Amino acid sequence: MKINSKRLLNHLDEVNMITADGEGMTRPAFSGFEDEAHEWFIEKCKELNLRTHQDAFGNSFATIGPEDKKGILIGSHLDTVNNGGRYDGALGVVTALEVALTLLDENAALSKPVTVVAFRAEEIGLVGSSVFTGLIDRSDGFEDRLKEMGRTIDAVDDSIGYEDYTDYVELHIEQGKNLETKNIDIGVVSSIASLNRMVVTVHGEAGHAGTIGMEERNDALMHTAKILTEFERIVKSYGPPNVGTVGQLEVSPASSNVIPGEVRFTIDLRGDDMDDQHAIREEFRKYVSDNHTADIIESPDKEPAHMSDKIMDHIKASCDASDFSYEVMTSGANHDANPLSRRMNAGMIFILSKDGVSHNPAEFSSEEDIEAGAEVMLGTVQRLLDE
Repeated sequence: MKINSKRLLNHLDEVNMITADGEGMTRPAFSGFEDEAHEWFIEKCKELNLRTHQDAFGNSFATIGPEDKKGILIGSHLDTVNNGGRYDGALGVVTALEVALTLLDENAALSKPVTVVAFRAEEIGLVGSSVFTGLIDRSDGFEDRLKEMGRTIDAVDDSIGYEDYTDYVELHIEQGKNLETKNIDIGVVSSIASLNRMVVTVHGEAGHAGTIGMEERNDALMHTAKILTEFERIVKSYGPPNVGTVGQLEVSPASSNVIPGEVRFTIDLRGDDMDDQHAIREEFRKYVSDNHTADIIESPDKEPAHMSDKIMDHIKASCDASDFSYEVMTSGANHDANPLSRRMNAGMIFILSKDGVSHNPAEFSSEEDIEAGAEVMLGTVQRLLDE
């Protein structure tokens, strides 16, 4: 059974004709362009004799196989960041469609339904897949947030549909350099990293830049420089896949002739082991409190999402059968597989993204890498059907 890579790439070209003007792909969540992409998906699948439907929230589905059993779900999302790339999300949808079409072409015996899904609004917080799994955040302001999306609480309640499925498989570009650096064909995702965010405010004393000597200063920015250096050392000491990023930094009073009196910065900390994550934060907090004057506010933990051992084994077996090399790895980026993994068996297949570029018009995966990923996905679905 062989994937038709030409058909797959033609479908990718078709969906990527739907974009706002400008460089790269722009199909923002809940925009007319995302709506049009989902319309394209439904019409294309109807033409190809798949059974289609959209839930009340706008997630799109296309199914082959029997209707009276729980099924296998495969797919990704169709929205993009502004001026994004051709592959993030859309490739996962059209690859899943190609897997379903190949099964139809070969008149494969389907012991259970296989459904291709295109989720809504992945890029702004896994919204569609979180609705589908009943895991959407319903905290204060939920109804107002829905109104901004053009949705209602009834639409959310009517779109919970995870109970009809036992397994979920998603193909995605890696969005990093690991596969390319090691010359490996396929990434077998073991987990999606946890996420903790902190806002750190460092206190000093503002003063005239020309009149206060270097030894007399209480410079908040110099304190911050030492804190950031120590933060990097701590995170590195715990090893991969732990990563920490300082993404925003605000200096006050932000004047060229005033010693900074206060600095505020953000920390984004990710990993796949909560014990390590807690230890990093504890060590960081102790260093800051022992050596500087600062306040640290933490956001609630977002636990790592662990992929199914069963599906990981099927992906590995599919790689072996096609003679593709693979490596088990953590995803530092979030994906629809995160909420899905909390409701059913879930797995992810990574393919190489050149230079690790993503969310960028320069995003690129070769035809050979795409075909390899599609073959592995097909083999994985076949093994799920054989269970």
